[in-house]
Amino acid sequence: MKNQKILTFPIFFIYFNSSLQAFLFALTLPTLSYFIAEKFSADAFYIGLFFILISLSSILFSQLMGHFSDRLNDRRPLILLGILCGSTSCYLFSISSSYEIALISGVSFFSLSFASIPQTFAHARDYAEHKFNRKNLIMFNTILRACSAFSWVGGPAIGFLLIDYFNFKQYYLIVALMYLACATSTLLTLPKVQKLAKKNHKSDNSRNKQITIAFIGFSLIFGCNQSYLISLPLYITQVLNLDVSWSGWLMGTAAAIEIPIMIFAGWLGTRFSLPSLICIGSVASITLYFGFWHATELWVLFPLQICNALMIGFVAGLGMTWFQDLMPDRAGAASALFWNTTNVGNILGAITITFFAQLLGYRNVYLVNTGMALIAALLLIYIARVSRNS
Repeated sequence: MKNQKILTFPIFFIYFNSSLQAFLFALTLPTLSYFIAEKFSADAFYIGLFFILISLSSILFSQLMGHFSDRLNDRRPLILLGILCGSTSCYLFSISSSYEIALISGVSFFSLSFASIPQTFAHARDYAEHKFNRKNLIMFNTILRACSAFSWVGGPAIGFLLIDYFNFKQYYLIVALMYLACATSTLLTLPKVQKLAKKNHKSDNSRNKQITIAFIGFSLIFGCNQSYLISLPLYITQVLNLDVSWSGWLMGTAAAIEIPIMIFAGWLGTRFSLPSLICIGSVASITLYFGFWHATELWVLFPLQICNALMIGFVAGLGMTWFQDLMPDRAGAASALFWNTTNVGNILGAITITFFAQLLGYRNVYLVNTGMALIAALLLIYIARVSRNS
């Protein structure tokens, strides 16, 4: 059964549910900074604080759920719980009358919704280990990530357009209902998977060192990406004096380019070392942020999305598989650990916004990002050299 094709009917539902969750995330996350700023007249400090506290709670929930899921025979109830929490959080955003209520909603429910995403990938890894050889497993994970990336092609742009057409209350109520539809789809269509028996792999100091350094490097990369996402709507409106909807078109452009790049990265991953390929994305991120720091016109930002796509395609596209490879038979914990590099990155990005945007302005956030991306690239290049020599 290890030679099954990567495009079958049950696999379609795995792709579909992953895409739907990512689409809802793409509708929600990019709009939150604009929501907080406009609805509650919050400055950069309170916007950053909002994302820091959500990310801290997300780290706790994701890691606990990851370890717990490795002890269960079926991860689907945990996935369903996360999606329902996403619906609850969006409903509470829709009726929030103060910054404090929105913050409590985000910390208690929206952060829990994050946990459904790594568990979806852990569930997919369980399925892949039953059905695929190594080559197809990498491509399966890559296509799964590409499906998620595809959701970002239109997600942010649709989100900002809907906010322009409706008000915040109506918008988040619509998204809450969409979360309920996603929960129904997950309950009815996501295939049940029997996890393989554990083999009790021994701890390896070299491997643990690689995981630690990779965690730091990935966290820095995603920290840059988070400050990029938070600041982009405000950079567009306050620095370039353009309509906020352009931020959605920029995000969608990057997501559209990401998909073929991600598939290509997966194809390369069947032939070359994953850490070496990940370095390509880390170097591209340096160019992205340095270019944004220099930009004075909108058109310059669109070709820079190629670098954004390279970063996501190679770092985010291959990173999950690499973490799972380093932690055999612990797909839940490995997926949660990889996802928590995003959560730690969210904290770093929010800190960047909280302090540097407040002091230096939104343009200079991208100069800070350039420095962080350079450090991350050096760490990941070091890992690639170590893994090649081991």
